[in-house]
Amino acid sequence: MKYIRAALLAAASPIVLAGGAFSQTAEAPGGPRQVEVITVTAQQREQAAQSVPISIGAYGAAQLEASGVRDIKDLVSLAPGLMVTSTQSETITTARIRGIGTVGDNFGLESSVGVYVDGVFRARNGVGFGDLGEIERIEVLRGPQGTLFGKNTSAGVLNIVTQGPEFEFGANAELTVGNYDMRRVSGSVTGPLVEDQLAFRLFAVHGQRDGYMDLTVREPGGTRTTRSDDQDYYSIRGQLLWTPSATVSGRIIADFTDRSEFCCSAAQYVTAPGPALLIGAVGGQVLNPADPDQRQAFSNREYAQNVTDYGISAEFDVDFDFGTLTSVTSWRRWENDRTQDVDYTSADIGYRADGNSTRLRRFDQEFRLTGIHGNLDWLVGGIYSREDLDLNDAIRFGSDWEFYLGLAASGGANPLLISQALGALPGAPALAPGQWLPGGSGVNQDVYNQRGESWAIFTHNTYQLTDRFAITGGLRWTNETKDVTASFSTNPTPACAVLEAVFGPDPIAGSAGTGLAPLAPLICLPYARSSLDANGYDQSRTDEELSGTIRFTFDATDDMMIYAGYSRGFKAGGYNLDRQFNGPVVAGSYVNPDSSFLPETVDSWEIGFKSQLFANSLQLNGNFFYQTIDDFQLNTFTGLAFVVENIAEIETRGVELDFTWATPVDGLDISGGYAYVDARYGDNLGTLPPALSRLPGERISLTPRHSANLQFIYQQPLGNGLAFQLAGDGRWVSDYNTGSDLAPGKVQPSFALFNGRVGIGSEDERWALELWGRNLTDETYVQVAFDQFAQTGTFGGFLGAPRTYGVTLRTRF
Repeated sequence: MKYIRAALLAAASPIVLAGGAFSQTAEAPGGPRQVEVITVTAQQREQAAQSVPISIGAYGAAQLEASGVRDIKDLVSLAPGLMVTSTQSETITTARIRGIGTVGDNFGLESSVGVYVDGVFRARNGVGFGDLGEIERIEVLRGPQGTLFGKNTSAGVLNIVTQGPEFEFGANAELTVGNYDMRRVSGSVTGPLVEDQLAFRLFAVHGQRDGYMDLTVREPGGTRTTRSDDQDYYSIRGQLLWTPSATVSGRIIADFTDRSEFCCSAAQYVTAPGPALLIGAVGGQVLNPADPDQRQAFSNREYAQNVTDYGISAEFDVDFDFGTLTSVTSWRRWENDRTQDVDYTSADIGYRADGNSTRLRRFDQEFRLTGIHGNLDWLVGGIYSREDLDLNDAIRFGSDWEFYLGLAASGGANPLLISQALGALPGAPALAPGQWLPGGSGVNQDVYNQRGESWAIFTHNTYQLTDRFAITGGLRWTNETKDVTASFSTNPTPACAVLEAVFGPDPIAGSAGTGLAPLAPLICLPYARSSLDANGYDQSRTDEELSGTIRFTFDATDDMMIYAGYSRGFKAGGYNLDRQFNGPVVAGSYVNPDSSFLPETVDSWEIGFKSQLFANSLQLNGNFFYQTIDDFQLNTFTGLAFVVENIAEIETRGVELDFTWATPVDGLDISGGYAYVDARYGDNLGTLPPALSRLPGERISLTPRHSANLQFIYQQPLGNGLAFQLAGDGRWVSDYNTGSDLAPGKVQPSFALFNGRVGIGSEDERWALELWGRNLTDETYVQVAFDQFAQTGTFGGFLGAPRTYGVTLRTRF
């Protein structure tokens, strides 16, 4: 009866017409305006969001359009407690919910927040980053969702639903121009192909924008200035809706996206005087002192990211007398090629060369059977997934590296230290300065091939014990196997080769107690060592886990639901796709070193309420949660190499509030939310690498304790068939540390962002003209701060977008 009541309410009192340029309001018969009932699929069934006993942020088309949400990063404008950041490339975009997420340049680490687009899982958050096109709604599901959504949703889910085909002809076009020479044009058309049986929808978008960063590039003939962090992409999505009978329906979607962009640069967030002097001594340049507001970056070469993403999916529902069988089949391929200046200065210290690439192929087949039998709403299902990951990496040293390293090791006194120290060793080759660590030495090509297969069976059921009390329970058994092979090829690095010849395949340990001990770790960075080249490695692991949920729901009144529950989430273990030096040594080479890390599990307890107050003119929801995370998978860049560690324990607790208010002021709707999150590492974490020594007992990175969001949308008819809209939203977060090692210099102070939109259009939504702006106060803030390569105490920062503004013209018919 609750679902029937919600459905009737949705039909009787919509507040927003999905996809409309201007949302519309209506009054309930004899009463005040009411809040729209948003239908969600958080439990793999269509339900009113207010009826689902989990913490959900549900955002409809009008809210998303008024805020200018185009991708998952824009969504933070509306969703409290959500953090989405990008680092070295926008392909390395990661999401966090309740403080939990995965960050870092390592595709061996899978996401803790699952991104689903039209029911299809995206293999990594960065794979799901891009222009989402025509969005019907976005659901932010907080806390573990593994029972229904799978293994990589231990922190939550971003469930994105795009607009589908319609049996009535329609089309729209949109043109946006803005500062930074921003241009975006999109359009779609939908309609019937076979009356009442086959409909289509075709959407296309092309976007371009100049870069947000000023980049000074050092070249042999001098320096020049250009811009980086630009955009240039296009995307096409085609859909078919097939309803051959009253009991069968299917939706087939194919899409293709191409991105070719110059991204991403880093500004100096903190500049240490010593490394800045050394950079200058070899002809490079940094900002000293650092000033992120200048948005100035440096490089000695240009770099790029090229992404191709495409796939096809088919979802079919077949109704039987006892229930509905759903089949979801998907295949996707994602390709990324990128180069990088890894030191982010105009000195030639290190870089990622051509040949650095990632290829991801994924196939999923899921079956679900749902039905209602008396008071039991039941669901059973199973899924098979296969993922093929091919990663090629090539990090090399620049022509200034040997001299820079000599200066760094000698306190700035001797750029020839490396050649002098190694040239004196017995049997050392006769090499000139600059030939011991020559430009282009380092990784020739490291190749990682990872194959993963996952099986799962699950059930999720709700039993209505009384008219007001229900219990929901679910279980999921997951089995996942990963096989990884790796081959290594190192360009000749004479300096490290000499140390390997003298001290063995581990020159760092072998040189301990000698005069070369301070130099060996710097000369023989992982990218210079050749003791993996002969054998590579071949590893396999299998993880099994039983996860699930149990929840209790009580309708205290017709307008308030109280719920409490427990959920267990699971993220499988994996492999650090980076050079690892451990394990046995045979004939001077490592044999099958261990690069694995353990699974991550989350236990979450939650109690909350959902309410429709004052004749449903106000929806107010709140909850308290407590979570423990065991073996948290943490990826940290130390300034010289990446370290992947399982952190024994994290605790996170907090409060989440959301509201939507159809105010007494005709045409004015206000919504917002607040999240208090206290997420901390445990006090006893065992033995940690020195780079992670600050972690015990401290708040985890990228987790503000307080975050708040507020949005208003005001619409009024102007007469003569015209309508007016004014919308604005704001987000405030308290201070937080952006570095996974919690270095004090990586703290981002509290800040606020404001977006606005004002427009005029026809009441029948035939056209609309809008003036918009994002980050109206031009706030400079850092997404992630990091240790710049070989520059102790200097932190780079990947900055958020500056103030942008423009005009949008759209038409529908």
